[in-house]
Amino acid sequence: MDAKSAVKLAFNLKIIPTTKDGIPFGVPFLAMFNPESFSVKEKVCWNTEAAPSQQGKDPVYLKTGPRTFTMEFTLDGTGVNTNGVKIPVTLQVALFRAVTTNVMGAIHRPMYLMVQYGTFINICVMNSSSVNYTMFDMFGLPIRAKITAEFTERTPRTLDKILSMLSSPDLTHRVTVKEYDLLPYLTYQTYNNQNYYLQVARVNRIKNFRKLKAGTTIVFPPIGDK
Repeated sequence: MDAKSAVKLAFNLKIIPTTKDGIPFGVPFLAMFNPESFSVKEKVCWNTEAAPSQQGKDPVYLKTGPRTFTMEFTLDGTGVNTNGVKIPVTLQVALFRAVTTNVMGAIHRPMYLMVQYGTFINICVMNSSSVNYTMFDMFGLPIRAKITAEFTERTPRTLDKILSMLSSPDLTHRVTVKEYDLLPYLTYQTYNNQNYYLQVARVNRIKNFRKLKAGTTIVFPPIGDK
């Protein structure tokens, strides 16, 4: 794999195993191709039960459930995206399952996860996945497959406490950019909320937040500042 391909892979979909507190832990799964489709679902629960003999009722808010999101992406064993280096599809599926569904002996359950794709960063667990094999070689071995995976968002309470101690949003922070750093992820690390990345870009006069220059310093002001 040449340097150009390596750079492209660094910006692809990552599924990162984490501790219960949402801290990255272990070897991530790095998708060879970015998702072909990506959907987010939010569910608001209402009480709509009407009293006897009553025709209807104004719904009463109960709660907002955690977001769920679904991603669909391709695994390829032809070497088309790795300069001819053929990584067996069966191995790629095994690596995906090792991160997402295999039961870990120490915790007796699959790993907690962090999904990162572009500006989307989510701490979550996986609900389900399906593998659809779409191409085979002359021996019947799969050389291309499509994975559809569904995740549910989670909010670790301990992580909020740790980040509030290490990175208070009431203080100004300065971060030195490393190669392949993304502004939304740096914003998430500082504020525990990626939604402020556009404000950070404006404060630092960053014209293209997708291409940060390594070695530069980014100022993260207190959240209360305007």
